[in-house]
Amino acid sequence: MPLSETSSKQIDSTLILVVEDDDTTRLTLNKVLTKSGFKVIDAKNGQEGFSKFINESPCLILMDVMMPIMDGYAATEAIRNYEKSRAVPILMLTPQDDMGSIDHAFTSGATDFITKPINWSLLSQRVKYAINSSLIEDQLRASQSQLMYAQKLAKLGYWEWNAKADQVTGTSSAFELFGIPNQADVTLEQFFSNIIPKDLPLIQQAIADASQGYNDIQVSFRVLHHDSSLSHVDCLGEVSFDEHGDISKITGSAQDISRLHKAETLIDYQSSHDKLTDLANRSFFNKNLMNFIKETNPDKYSATVILDIDRFKKINDNLGQENGDALLRTVAQRLKKVTREDDFVARLGSDEFAILIKNAEDAQELNLSLSRIFHDISKAYNVKDQELFITFSIGISIINQDGDQASELIAHANIARSQAKLNGGNQFLFYQAEMNAESKEQLMLENDLRKALDRNEIEVYYQPQIDGHSLKPYGAEALVRWKHPTEGTISPGVFIPMAESNGMIVDIGRFVLENAIKEAENWHANGFDEMRIAVNLSGRQFSSSNLIKEVQEVLQNTTLPAKYLDLEITESLAMSNADHNISILKGLKAMGVSLSIDDFGTGYSSLAYLHSFPIDAIKIDRSFIDNLESQEGQAIVRTILAMADSLSLKVVAEGIEEEFHVSFLQNKNCDIFQGFMFGKPMPADEFQQYLKSQKTP
Repeated sequence: MPLSETSSKQIDSTLILVVEDDDTTRLTLNKVLTKSGFKVIDAKNGQEGFSKFINESPCLILMDVMMPIMDGYAATEAIRNYEKSRAVPILMLTPQDDMGSIDHAFTSGATDFITKPINWSLLSQRVKYAINSSLIEDQLRASQSQLMYAQKLAKLGYWEWNAKADQVTGTSSAFELFGIPNQADVTLEQFFSNIIPKDLPLIQQAIADASQGYNDIQVSFRVLHHDSSLSHVDCLGEVSFDEHGDISKITGSAQDISRLHKAETLIDYQSSHDKLTDLANRSFFNKNLMNFIKETNPDKYSATVILDIDRFKKINDNLGQENGDALLRTVAQRLKKVTREDDFVARLGSDEFAILIKNAEDAQELNLSLSRIFHDISKAYNVKDQELFITFSIGISIINQDGDQASELIAHANIARSQAKLNGGNQFLFYQAEMNAESKEQLMLENDLRKALDRNEIEVYYQPQIDGHSLKPYGAEALVRWKHPTEGTISPGVFIPMAESNGMIVDIGRFVLENAIKEAENWHANGFDEMRIAVNLSGRQFSSSNLIKEVQEVLQNTTLPAKYLDLEITESLAMSNADHNISILKGLKAMGVSLSIDDFGTGYSSLAYLHSFPIDAIKIDRSFIDNLESQEGQAIVRTILAMADSLSLKVVAEGIEEEFHVSFLQNKNCDIFQGFMFGKPMPADEFQQYLKSQKTP
């Protein structure tokens, strides 16, 4: 059945979203489209339109250009940033002959435009045509996706060499097979640069043969990638010649045929080794340790060592995944270099490594080995021309002394490692029996945390935020507390890392967001109708694909205007994948909420990115306020305030505890104060009383 026939039969189920602030135009559009068989929903401004787009998923949008609250350009950009799998047609309603509006519409992401006054007799046909075109694009996109998936499964890529310009172009998979970045102006020599020297003459000879009049190329060779992995590639090419008989181009395919070259031993190797670092993996380490225990010499000293990188998550967030992986590979190489030939090194997962130290003559030799390893791995690392100093937490269990089973020795070494980390990291500790009790206590606490929400033990506290000029309440920051039934109040510094680790932080974050908005709604109902509420988003919350929809759902269930909600993310989180995060922040901003960068000054923001973030405020980290009495501290705060002023950003200063802090910051026109001087975090009912005591309804 032709596509036009199919789409005509689907008209009755086609949903159109009309976004138009003029009541007459919106009503007429609704009537004309309904009469043509479409289902129509409408919105009066861009922000309302964006909300309905998220909830209703229309097949086409008619978007006016000029509207209050959010215009059509901003709404179109928000929709394009939110979309992932498809591109809904957006027809912009622009003034006639206004080329500036039309250009702006296309720049924002519009599919087409309709000029005003609208030709009502042609409107339905324009809409049908746009929907048909969209269906064709969706089919093409699906076909292309299927083809790319098939090529990915087959590890197949296509490339072409323009001999005259000496330029190679091709699919991303082809460049990946040759271990070359897919970029412009790649020469043939560069394209082949990762072919191992022994095999390079094979492809060179094949091209030389082609210049003698052969039309086809078929050659196999090996490619050495930057991560030291080796792949076998089969290359086919078809040669084209110009009128002089010279090669004009070669069009070819490349396929990874490594599997055909891997014997059983290689398959076994891969199953027992870590792909990233080429070290033994967890299962192979366990197997090796079990075998060694059976043959261990009781007169020698042998040990199981477990280590990980201190604060690796923050390091990885700041470096980015690619550089984080490079760091792990470098650590693995150093561990192999600093251990003895007979010792056994493995990567257990993420940033966790293990060493089996075998047959030291005595305790002194074992200690010397451990001290040497600790000293050598603590030296600076060079990643992408950046010098990094990292520290490790290391736990050691002695074979036969601390256990005679692999699982027992690994568990005890892990307990010692955890204790080293609790002590501040950057140290190694031997297992001691009393550590076991602390480890069990930690495990029980984590189990209790999983039930804390259901048992109503999680509570939201509110710390006042004060207008820096009037010193009157401006808003509050929502902070989470855990009231344990037997242990009392558990510090957020203890349970938040647990929640981040086990995934509970997502549920806790949703709970805090819902309760904080509900409480702010109560403040407004009681007359404090300018009070704002600030809520922190965790790393896991922010990276969730459902974040925008979840925030939208919470806002829909409240009468609190979105502009009174301030969502905060840390500077390091914002910069961890800045380009991607900008689109998420724009989606949140499109709902009307305010956005802040928390802990500002502790990360690695670039001014270029900071200018691109759709944020409203930055929060100066309390460490700078603590240091405000020094000249250096004052200079840093002045610089941050001046930069924020140039970017038209509000500034929140945390940790205000002294009159000097207030006078200094007021003199520098800091906007908002927060700290114990104005109030500690308090439960909801106490905060209500606090507001009443301020008498600022």
